[in-house]
This record gives sequence, C-alpha cells and structure tokens, in this order.
Amino acid sequence: MAAHGILFVSHDATRTGAPIALLHFLHWFKREGNRPFSVLLGGGGELVADFEELAPTWSLDWSRWGPATLWTQLLNKARLGGWARRAEAADTKDFAARCSPALVYANSIASARTIEILAPEVPVLTHVHELESYFQIYAGPALTRLLGQSRRFIACSDAVRDNLVGEHGVAAERVETVYESILVDQIRGGRTRQQVFEELRMPNNALLVMGIGTPGWRKGTDLFIHLARTVCQQRDLVYFAWIGGSAFDFEHDVRNCGLTEKMRFISASPKPADYLAAADVFALTSREDPYPLVCLEAAALEKPIVCFASAGGAPEFVEGDCRLTMGMAARRKVVQRHDISRAAPHISDIIERIIAGELRR
Repeated sequence: MAAHGILFVSHDATRTGAPIALLHFLHWFKREGNRPFSVLLGGGGELVADFEELAPTWSLDWSRWGPATLWTQLLNKARLGGWARRAEAADTKDFAARCSPALVYANSIASARTIEILAPEVPVLTHVHELESYFQIYAGPALTRLLGQSRRFIACSDAVRDNLVGEHGVAAERVETVYESILVDQIRGGRTRQQVFEELRMPNNALLVMGIGTPGWRKGTDLFIHLARTVCQQRDLVYFAWIGGSAFDFEHDVRNCGLTEKMRFISASPKPADYLAAADVFALTSREDPYPLVCLEAAALEKPIVCFASAGGAPEFVEGDCRLTMGMAARRKVVQRHDISRAAPHISDIIERIIAGELRR
C-alpha cells in the first residue's frame, strides 16, 4: 500500500496550548482534509478522549515496555533494558504503520523523544510552539536530531521563528510562520458575570483583572501579584484572579503584598471562558510566551489585553489597538486573522507540498 496518511505526534494530551492547538486543526482537517490520519501521544492527559474521537490514537505510556512499567524496571535490573526499549519502539512503529504515513507531523519540540523512538523514514514537519526556555529544558540528542531531520518547520509566531533561526541555526527558508488560531465562534462564557462574581466572592460593582496559565516563573505569576499590588494601591474595588492551578508557591507573596482579600486563585478549569467573559481586562504577565491561545480567547470575548513587550509572540497580536481601542479591536482582529478556518488551510498546504516533494532541505 502506498504511503498516503499522516501521523500527528503530540508530546501529551494535557489541557495546554500545543495539544489544544493540534485538536483545533484536526477537527478542521477531519472535515476538510483528504487523507487518513492517526495520533501518537508521548503521554496522557485530560484530552486523550478528544483525540480518540477524531482518529486512532496511541500513547507511549500504553506500552507494557515503557520506562516506568514494572516489566521494564525488572529488565533494567537484569541489564536487559535495551530489549525493553526495542520492544517499546516496536509497539510504537506497529501503531504508526496502520495509517501508512507519508508524513510525520511533530506538534512540538517536546515530541523529540517520541520521534526518536518512532525513527520515521518519511519526511518530518515540526510545528514549534516553544521559545528558548523550553529549548533549554529539552536540550539533548533527541532534540538535536529532530531539528536536523525536520524537512520543514511551522513557527507559531515570528518570535518563535526568529529564535529557531537565530539561536538554533535553522535556515530561514525552512521556517514558515502560521499564527496560532482558535475556533472563534465557540469561545463564549456559559455563566453570567454575576454568577462568576458570586463564586469569587466579589462585589458586583468591582473591576476584575484576569490572568491564566500554569503558575510559575515563565507565566509571570509573581509579576501578576506585584501588578495587583500596584493597581490596588491606586484604585479601590479592583480584584485580580488567576486561573491555572495551585497557588501554594505564591501565598507568601500575596500575604506580604496585602492582597489576601483582593486576589483569587482558581484551579485549572475546562471552561476558562466563563471567567474571561466576566473579566474587565486580561493581563498576560508572561516573561516568555510563544503565542498564547488565551490571548486569542480573550480577544474573542472582546477583552482589552495588556502584555509585556519583547516577551514572545503576544505583542505581535496585541500591537497597540488591543489596549488603546480596547476589546472591540481585539475581537475584530482575532476574527480576521486567527480563526482556525484561516490558519488550517495554510498548514494543510504545507503538508501537501512536503508530501509532493516540493519543499526540500
């Protein structure tokens, strides 16, 4: 059988930017594309069932020969770990072969280990959603090989493209920027502002500034807290809320800044649009962010957006009008530039050109 399918590789299925972006594309591709496809996951997550609804799906951690399994640990103790690694690779390749892939689509540099296990003999297209801090995290032989064997790269922003070219020696002609996109019309809040304010124990006449992301240095959660302190010193009835996970590491700063009554932390939510729709401003305090989908979601809900200059791809979207002329400009721009119906055909075209052999090293 001639190779004609596509194997999409995601490093995991967590509710984070790159897997969500891939799901957006695959929904479109299943409707509009003309090739069969399968999904190979490097690990699990909350979105596994979403991938399974779209296509045959396999995760490395389903193999009995994965690094964490009892079988492999016993083999490692017996100095037979190489056999387990070959067995894991065989499971992975058996799954991949079912769709007769003509191309492997690596959805992030975090997929490097999975690509190394797969060892594909067909062209690889790598969609890069990361900036330099993640390149340092994943630095190693697997990433070096992925960068070397990729026929073509899609960068989710010009900042990502510039980093690939400037810091990792990728030839500029091998990289195309396709901005992150969302299903704009599906972004809507399911609850009223009053319902959200009641949950967060805030007065109805308050202003709400929202931040979203896995709490940590890269997302600038500490900067969000200090922003809240500065604003609350100047204005009454302003509250700040952060969606994304445990606030344990930041409780000390919240107390020291006198923000115990003004700051809310919300665990990761499958419906962040409920909170974004209730907010007055979205503040992206990331120190480094390639092109966060949450900015696009805030724009779809007509929220004014503020971010730091030179902090990744977000300034490429925010520019000046998402602040000065507020949320209506943000909504207009996300509809015109960042709906999946605009980005997906571009990605599909790159895939078809690579398969046709028109894009070479």
